[in-house]
Amino acid sequence: MTFIHIALDEYVQNYLLWLKDIKKAPYHTLRAYQVDLIQFLKYFLRIDKNDFPGKNEMEEYLGEIKNKFNYASYRRKVTVLRNFTKYLIETGLNVPDSLMSIKLPMPEIDFNIPAKYEDVLALIDSLPENTELEIRDKFIFSLIAKSGLTIKQLLSLKIKDINLASNQIIISRNHMTFLDGNTIKLLEKYFSELSRRAPLNLEDYLLANHIKSSNIPLSTRTINLIIDQTSKEKGFQSRLSPTILRRLFAKNLSEKNINKTTREMILGKTCRLAG
Repeated sequence: MTFIHIALDEYVQNYLLWLKDIKKAPYHTLRAYQVDLIQFLKYFLRIDKNDFPGKNEMEEYLGEIKNKFNYASYRRKVTVLRNFTKYLIETGLNVPDSLMSIKLPMPEIDFNIPAKYEDVLALIDSLPENTELEIRDKFIFSLIAKSGLTIKQLLSLKIKDINLASNQIIISRNHMTFLDGNTIKLLEKYFSELSRRAPLNLEDYLLANHIKSSNIPLSTRTINLIIDQTSKEKGFQSRLSPTILRRLFAKNLSEKNINKTTREMILGKTCRLAG
């Protein structure tokens, strides 16, 4: 097929040859890239565009394929364009901003969760707190479901990051969340249990693997198992995970009309849940 915009077509053809001969891309990968890039070329041929598209033209193209294709196909097509752009940069071409600014789309957040936040709160209230492990597990549930922490944030917390004077958890300089009254009571019980083992050290991990060392946090797998197994044992109506608990927490903030600035402070400024 012959295209009017010779320069752009040549770059595409050179890129496809590079994928085939240098990168040794599998056939199906090469075919997918070929289809997506030819679609890209055809679009600008239709609007009689002979060189690299401008910002507005690129935005129109991305908008058209977003409306025409499902999320997975749209994301693949954008990935192809981003990789094509990367290739052009590596060849020394002065790539226009319209290509440089293409962002990989993120999936829309699904708040259609088969669980209600109030039911999760009731579940947490029903959990026992008679032993150190029961207190710890209930505390973990509360920190995720009531303070909105991710597993990574949870496991990186040290005792010094808890400010009981202001009922705050300091995650970073501009990122903090809050503890409700029941979670504070759990925290105090948890600290009491820990102090039976050894004096508390501000540099200790809040959720440490005490079998090994207070300087080693629990694993991600352990947190997931605690949430999953506890909800099963208590006969909760749907399967729970840290991700579901955090999304329910974010949804609750939104439904309470908590302003965006506060949501960003609690969930993180770059967190899509705060949007």
